Amino acid sequence: MIWIVFAAMTAAVLAALLWPVVKSKPAESIAERAAYDRAVFRDQLAELDRDVERGTIGQAEADAARNEISRRLIAASQEAPKKKVSGIAWAAIAATLIVPAVALPLYMKAGNPQLADVPHAERMANAEKNGDMAALVAKVEQHLEANPDDLQGWQILAPLYRRDQRWQDAADAYRNIVRLSPPDAANISDYGEALVMANQGMVPAPAHALFDEALKLDPKFPKARFYDALGLKQEGKTDEAKAAFEAFLKDTPEDAPWRPMLLAEMQDMNAKPPALDQQTMADAAQMSGADQQAMIRSMVDGLEQKLAANPDNLDGWLRLIRARVVLGDTDKAQAAYKKALETYSGNEDALAQIAALGRDMKLE
Repeated sequence: MIWIVFAAMTAAVLAALLWPVVKSKPAESIAERAAYDRAVFRDQLAELDRDVERGTIGQAEADAARNEISRRLIAASQEAPKKKVSGIAWAAIAATLIVPAVALPLYMKAGNPQLADVPHAERMANAEKNGDMAALVAKVEQHLEANPDDLQGWQILAPLYRRDQRWQDAADAYRNIVRLSPPDAANISDYGEALVMANQGMVPAPAHALFDEALKLDPKFPKARFYDALGLKQEGKTDEAKAAFEAFLKDTPEDAPWRPMLLAEMQDMNAKPPALDQQTMADAAQMSGADQQAMIRSMVDGLEQKLAANPDNLDGWLRLIRARVVLGDTDKAQAAYKKALETYSGNEDALAQIAALGRDMKLE
């Protein structure tokens, strides 16, 4: 039955492709059309002569009309019947038929459901060699279920989770890396960053504590310094955040990859809302995950509306783009990115920051 379905679908597609070629007019119909045109032009010349005899048209106008009709008549008389486009038609037919002719043997070799399956164990065993990332992740996860204290396994798994933006899973993996490793600023900062990304780009209290811990180990560690200052900014502690950002910028090389993000966060520091009062924070903590998500989306939509009314706010555009990506609104993030580029066309510094964020967010 499946072959009958495939044959019918193929025939329908071939018919749709070949119909324009098959219905093209033959040369005989073209010749008939030319003969008809010549007869019409001759009738027009005869009618023109009768109009002159009746005096309904002047001689000058008649001469001009006769010249034009004669020109068209000569052109129609000299036009040879076109040859059939048989060569082109046959080429089109051959090209169309090649598709199923090539597809069928390829299907029999690679897509036939009767081919032998690849056993799960074999797929797992060859996951790394074949570049099968999904199988590799499953293989490492299975191994870690039986060996939760295998540091190397967590070190393999954490970057894979990051690549797939499985931030909560990445946070769990980094938590185990921190648990099984000697104190290290990089590992602790990676753990905190995963918590931030899992929290829609907001720096929660546990993550902020991790960045503080990392800075105690290495006061100059870039990732910890950035998120520590960002956390202060999000809490409305503008003066402290500004001081932290400025100190970080002072130690940042001109070609540092995080410099554009740092400059973006430093823009319009006073535009941030003040710190939330304890009651508001307590109310937010009691919200369900869906309610918190709705609140975040409402805030992002409000930011978008403000930018529509007052687009000259670079920091706002950068925050909007980042928020849309974190929320998974890819189309809206792309639209905000393009709108920001249009808004700041001609401003090289602003365009550089927007483009850098676009690269980081994979919007280019």
